[in-house]
Amino acid sequence: MKVFRKVLFTLALAGNITILSSQNVAVFDEFLYKSESQMKASENQYLNPILPGCYPDPSICRVGKDYYLVNSSFSYYPGVPIWHSTDLIHWTQLGHVLNRPSQLLTKNSKMSWGVYAPDIKYNPHNKTFYMITTGTGYGNTTYVKTDDPKKCNWSDPIALPSVKGIDPSFFFDEDGKAYILNNEPPAYEPLYDGHRAIWIREFDWKNDRVVGEPKVVIDGGLDITKKPSWIEGPHLYKIKGKYYLMAAEGGTGPNHREVILTSDSPMGPFIPCAINPILTQMGLPSDRKEPVTCAGHADLVETENGEWFAVFLAVRPYRNGHENTGRETFLLPVKWNDEQPIILDKGKVVPYVVDMTPGMKNLSENNKIQGYDPYAPALLWTSKGLSKEATFIRTPKEEFFQIRKDGKLALKPREIRIEQFGNPSFIGRWVNSKRFKAQTALTYIPEGKLDFAGIVCFQNDYCYVQFGKTVDKQGKVILSLKSYSSRSKKELKDEYEYFLSDKEKKQKVYLKVEALTPEEYTFSYAFGRSKSWTVLGKVKSSLLSTATAGGFTGTTIGVYATGE
Repeated sequence: MKVFRKVLFTLALAGNITILSSQNVAVFDEFLYKSESQMKASENQYLNPILPGCYPDPSICRVGKDYYLVNSSFSYYPGVPIWHSTDLIHWTQLGHVLNRPSQLLTKNSKMSWGVYAPDIKYNPHNKTFYMITTGTGYGNTTYVKTDDPKKCNWSDPIALPSVKGIDPSFFFDEDGKAYILNNEPPAYEPLYDGHRAIWIREFDWKNDRVVGEPKVVIDGGLDITKKPSWIEGPHLYKIKGKYYLMAAEGGTGPNHREVILTSDSPMGPFIPCAINPILTQMGLPSDRKEPVTCAGHADLVETENGEWFAVFLAVRPYRNGHENTGRETFLLPVKWNDEQPIILDKGKVVPYVVDMTPGMKNLSENNKIQGYDPYAPALLWTSKGLSKEATFIRTPKEEFFQIRKDGKLALKPREIRIEQFGNPSFIGRWVNSKRFKAQTALTYIPEGKLDFAGIVCFQNDYCYVQFGKTVDKQGKVILSLKSYSSRSKKELKDEYEYFLSDKEKKQKVYLKVEALTPEEYTFSYAFGRSKSWTVLGKVKSSLLSTATAGGFTGTTIGVYATGE
């Protein structure tokens, strides 16, 4: 019986219908999310970010006409979103690489822990795709593999106990040899805070193991006398007979930057290129219009026609470092200067609107790509199952939702609450714009003081806003809007209440969250089909920003239920 329930649960997370044993559930109509793009592009242009919302640490590979891209997922489940494109502009989410509980065990970790900086590569010698990362819960560094990423049926994790640290990546050389690069402390006691090194090891892909002795190929950064911090995100390439090692310095804040070195051997020694950094927004005026910051952690890819592009993470703050969309995936063409790739000239701003290259135009026209519009109205679920964007807080350990035949979602309230570093009854998606609207309708009658069902805007266990039906201390059923931040005393515990009449207690209530401006979230409710909206309250969006909450993630929004 236990085996059957585990299989059933895995299918439920994949979007199939399961059966809830409890009748005390919160029932939600469709959950509609719609956002706005900051900019507009013409027919021969594309918009950055190409993947808006918290899709950081991009890694990319190409096989034939197909491009595949993966991102970090931290302590969210499923893990490692994977995307497909044939022109680098229009991306479709295939699903997730780590989409079974047997592949990802996040336990009770902080939301910014878990899966860091995944890397996807193709090995032509065995026609196999590999994804390597840290934080799966099955050893420090693990990888999975598949012969077809489109099926989203990757192997269970294979652990590499000897590979510590973070940000591992694969390199498969033309001669059949393979290597793993990663970030670890140096071979001796670090000289300063943030002193790290890039290591390389040979990988025996025929036997799934590391062989030989590891070697440091970058100690500290380009120039250790300047005490560079957090050298990480390494990628190795072989281009026209020369090896290029690219990595990020400065951490993922405003000093983030991408650097590159060359060698005649994959094991080094590596010499810095003449022009570094090859990508950064460090040092630009802080008061510039519509800034993009923190650019770095890049990966390179060559198209079929010989053009080169870089995917990288960057941030779109709305004020003084405050941003709610997290670190996002951007794309820029790469130009070559004296055998050196340059993603962005020093002093230039990362553009929101980019002219297509000739090769891009051909790819887009030849494939007649319509593409995925990340700003179009989107449902979190339908009668067919959860959307590809749907995400859970940590790995679920039990069944707690049902998608009914009429398309409504039944959510079982469980005792685990949103702030308790567990797996609450929550299903959400990333906020991907400074301006958005999310709306649903709720049928639910709370009974106890700890009962709650409604919408939650969740940054992490320390910073969130919940909006829905609950019971107050006097036992009265109310609509409640409550924000909480243990990281900002000024914004701690904003709270609004509306006492429901006997008739309203039993009625379906419509709930809406709007970011009409980047600075504020507005929470409204309505009864009946006329939808005469009433504003219950407003919350400063900065409560949910990374600058307030800390960590690396953006904000999710979705449905949530809890109870005694």
